[in-house]
Amino acid sequence: MSRHPVTKALEDAAKKIGATISKEAAAAVSDMYHHAAHGTKQVAKNVAAADEAHKKKILELAEKIAANPGKGGEGSQARIAAQHDARTKLASAVGVKGDFDVEYQIDSAKYPESAKHIAEAQKGMIWRGHSHSSGSPLPSVLTIDRGGAHQNRKDSLRGIRTNRGTQRDEYPPAMFKEGGTGASVKHINGSDNGGSGSTMGNALEPLLDGTRVKIKVI
Repeated sequence: MSRHPVTKALEDAAKKIGATISKEAAAAVSDMYHHAAHGTKQVAKNVAAADEAHKKKILELAEKIAANPGKGGEGSQARIAAQHDARTKLASAVGVKGDFDVEYQIDSAKYPESAKHIAEAQKGMIWRGHSHSSGSPLPSVLTIDRGGAHQNRKDSLRGIRTNRGTQRDEYPPAMFKEGGTGASVKHINGSDNGGSGSTMGNALEPLLDGTRVKIKVI
């Protein structure tokens, strides 16, 4: 199996400056860019083309990301903050700019109803079950906050009845800080909703709480 291009670029950069990089750090950075529309190949080229001092800084940031998993327990918030800061600096160091860390793309050909709902919500069409109204566009950049998912789901679905043959699709999804009260909730096909939700969950699973994800319909 071939190595992820960013992993290979990091390893090659380490060799050229006589340093080493842990497998955990390489994997963490690869996961960071796996679903980024910025282009992993371009990121790899930027790492490879960096000067020696730049490469050393990139490797230090990669190790800091791997060393701060943001798990629970004492000091977890500090670790999350440190990891977030390192990720932001690393993105800047390899030429990735913007107000988000990674971009997740939802395929309208695979999940047409989910994709349509997201596009509508981001334009200000806010659904409450089977009816909708105009409102402020809901954000496309969302912040992962898995700990708040249960309450967000309760808040967003409150007062919206289930309907046979469909499921209640939420945008922003409950796993994001921006979900909950004020979310758009639309009845859509159950298999479409289930498929898009599980695909997104699996894709974002390696990312830590605090990661800013841009949701884009393609």
